Amino acid sequence: MFKAVQLPVHWQKPLFGVLLITLANLGVFRETWGSMLSTWLGSETFTHGFVVAPISLWLIWTRRDQFRYLQPENSLLGLIIMLLCGLLWLSANLIHTLIIQQFALVGMLVCGFWTILGNKVTVNVLFPLMFLFLMVPFGDEFVPPLMEYTATFVVAMLRLTGISVYREGLHFTLTSGNWSVIEACSGIRYLIASITLGMVYAYLNYSNYKKRLALIVAAVLVPILANGFRAYMIVMIGHLSDMQLATGIDHIIYGWVFFGLVMLLLFYIGSFWHDPIPPAMAVPDAGGEISKNYPHYWPIMLALLLGLWIWTPTSAWLTARQAESLEIPDYLLPALDSQWQAVAAPNWNWEPKFKGETAETQHFFSNGQTIVGMTVANFGAETQGELVNSQNVLVSAKNKIWSVMHDSRIPVNLSDTKQAMVEESVLRSAETDLLVLRWYRIGGRNSANNYFVKWLQLVKRLSFDAAPELLIVLYTPSEPGEYRQARENLQNFAAACCAR
Repeated sequence: MFKAVQLPVHWQKPLFGVLLITLANLGVFRETWGSMLSTWLGSETFTHGFVVAPISLWLIWTRRDQFRYLQPENSLLGLIIMLLCGLLWLSANLIHTLIIQQFALVGMLVCGFWTILGNKVTVNVLFPLMFLFLMVPFGDEFVPPLMEYTATFVVAMLRLTGISVYREGLHFTLTSGNWSVIEACSGIRYLIASITLGMVYAYLNYSNYKKRLALIVAAVLVPILANGFRAYMIVMIGHLSDMQLATGIDHIIYGWVFFGLVMLLLFYIGSFWHDPIPPAMAVPDAGGEISKNYPHYWPIMLALLLGLWIWTPTSAWLTARQAESLEIPDYLLPALDSQWQAVAAPNWNWEPKFKGETAETQHFFSNGQTIVGMTVANFGAETQGELVNSQNVLVSAKNKIWSVMHDSRIPVNLSDTKQAMVEESVLRSAETDLLVLRWYRIGGRNSANNYFVKWLQLVKRLSFDAAPELLIVLYTPSEPGEYRQARENLQNFAAACCAR
């Protein structure tokens, strides 16, 4: 009933090594693997992570006859790159950058396989091995630009259709009702699903790497374009039905049906360039008999195990030497002889709220004409929360009072020698608008660039510097649509307190 599978002798040691390295990787880096597992369990966007490894194994199994007579051999290059991935994991672990830790972790796993199987085998199974990187739950950083694109696309299509529309940020108004682009409208779920399905389809139907790459590129671009049309279609259905349709659960149903049709069309078009399945490799003749020996097997395995184990104790040693600073420096407050004087907290019904800070101060100052609020948060050694984290938002998605109308970067004098780019946001409620400036301060360096800030954190921690790592937020009320004066007030206040 079932055909027994006989494992070739020359594959027994390498496959045992693959199993051993997999278990060692899972054991040594169990906390990082656990973080991936918790994301798969907690987010519908990333539940595909559970099936990535089984699919990768299945992809290799479907071409097993092509790999049966390949000769596994060790690869020193694979070991070197695995160590570099370990160094990347260590750096990311020191600055609590989980996404990079996870990518580096999968990189160590793949490079461990590469070291055991050798260059020739790895090239032949490269596609399924690279597929393993889809286990990493990445994509959240693309949500804001995808939301902006969706709003821009929908408004452009509505105006092209001849429908009057008024847009403010991610919100737009038609004569029939109001709409807004939220995270669920970004299309990130469609995009991740399309990439996953596209990679599987490309591997199974093409043997040419150029065709595979073209299909994967299409699997990235098509859902982004299609999501714009999907959102436009939803708005049009709601508008033409006087907001009776496409405003509830049917909104989601229409979207997934549309996505399914788009993927079917993409794969149907791709089938016209289908490649035949490569023939199985022939059994080598007597003169080309495959060696049953695997030279340097145990030294390579020992080097791999050591190369995996070394990073966690190194990280623990470096972390233990970190000097944690919980202070909020007094020099961030205006000087006593400044035009800005401390005042009581106004009733704005909003203040910054962050998760995991270990120290925080909030002050309000007035120059006689306007009031500026200032919140400074210190996350210490980031044992409770991260300084740079996508969850540290000004307004949560569940907030019913405030919404973010605008985000941009502007230069502000935060140094005696040069300007720094900070993040400017406009928050709106039914009563008022607030103009908000936000940036990070690592030691004496200011920036709103998340990647540069992470680099500053790494340099500071490797040098065992005890300088505080701060998140600074300034905010003041503004007339809707008239932000010039409010911006000047915040810039003047920043120059008075933060340019030291």
